[in-house]
Amino acid sequence: MLRMDEPGGSRKGCLRRVCGIIGGILKTGDPMRLPDALETLNRFLAPLSAQDFLQSLADGPWRQLPKAATTERLSILGIDPAQTLTDAYPLATQLTFHSANPTAAPPALTAFTDAAAFRSHIRTFHERRYSVRFPSLRPYSPRLDEACRALEALLHKPVTASAFWSHGGMKAPVHSDDHDLLVIQLVGRKRWFVAQSPSNLDNAWERIPSSPPSLGEHAKFEVGPGDAVYLPRGTVHAVDGEEESIHVSIGFTPLTVREALIAAIDHVSDLDRGWRVTATPILAQQLTTGRLDPLPDLLRRAAQALQEAVAAPGFVDAALQRRSARAVGSLAGETSEPSRRLTLDSELRQRSRSFCHLSANTEKIDVAYPGGHLYIHRGAESSVLFMVNAARFRIRDIPGDIDDEVRLSLAQRFCDVGLLELT
Repeated sequence: MLRMDEPGGSRKGCLRRVCGIIGGILKTGDPMRLPDALETLNRFLAPLSAQDFLQSLADGPWRQLPKAATTERLSILGIDPAQTLTDAYPLATQLTFHSANPTAAPPALTAFTDAAAFRSHIRTFHERRYSVRFPSLRPYSPRLDEACRALEALLHKPVTASAFWSHGGMKAPVHSDDHDLLVIQLVGRKRWFVAQSPSNLDNAWERIPSSPPSLGEHAKFEVGPGDAVYLPRGTVHAVDGEEESIHVSIGFTPLTVREALIAAIDHVSDLDRGWRVTATPILAQQLTTGRLDPLPDLLRRAAQALQEAVAAPGFVDAALQRRSARAVGSLAGETSEPSRRLTLDSELRQRSRSFCHLSANTEKIDVAYPGGHLYIHRGAESSVLFMVNAARFRIRDIPGDIDDEVRLSLAQRFCDVGLLELT
């Protein structure tokens, strides 16, 4: 293994052994139905293609998206966005709100059991010039959830969705967000003020607070129903408006260099026990005295070992495969109904909004799906690949050197976790 405590003369031999292990971690497939995920985003982003939008995420600057070519964006919260938000009254105690020019203190957050009382409560926020944010909105809009799930299938990262509802005269404070935003205006018009300086791409974790951000030199523009804006994380901006406004904010962060490097560290740690030993048992004392030995030398040797591992053929691919398996499995799962009894003649299809990521070692396939993992013997590889790629099929037609009992068992497991469903 790539032991950090071994002399440099023996490290090349250890690296070859690590490469041998990496060679046994074979990629058996790509994320399920990538074309479907791209097509879903194409509908919401048209005339901009999903590929062009995703490629632009690497460049960093904020941008206004081209005017909508269809009504798909406008329907992301249904035909009546205000009613969709009113029906989300179970979120009442999770609301947040903001204003740069309130007329009174905000009302207290209160639970509601009906939409009418909840709407009256929202009206009180608006009368006091607060914009109300509805978090965790995906369960209340199938179209919104579909768009977010498509992004998750492409990014292998969690995607959130919120909506902001305000009335005329509200001004939002100057601020930035710690994740990228795709903002879609649904009701009314709103003015945006966005700093021209490049975003710092701030990390999301807690840090020493800085002074409130300033717009500085900025762009000013107006958006109306169907318009969309992309803001990289850390982009300083503010909004205001003179009329009722509802917009959706889809939040995500593409894979960063830091996260890719962490994936490499995680993978070499799986392969080498030396990375899992205790670095120091007395950190608080060392930080107090400033005497950190032997940590600096330990980290220097670790960095050298990591550099050699990253240069090994196949290492980065294997590291990112395993990262994606963990990331997809940790996404919020879909709810699924118990399957009816399956027979060999049962016809199955891919379940809407489901996807998975496949990776494997020499023994088992890891079928990672939002909500968990299925671990399946490598001997069923051709059967698994068929099941995740076929649009629909009869259970008796599942290929592979397996008997019918195994075919039924595999199909049942895929149905139980919501990847497949009966036609």
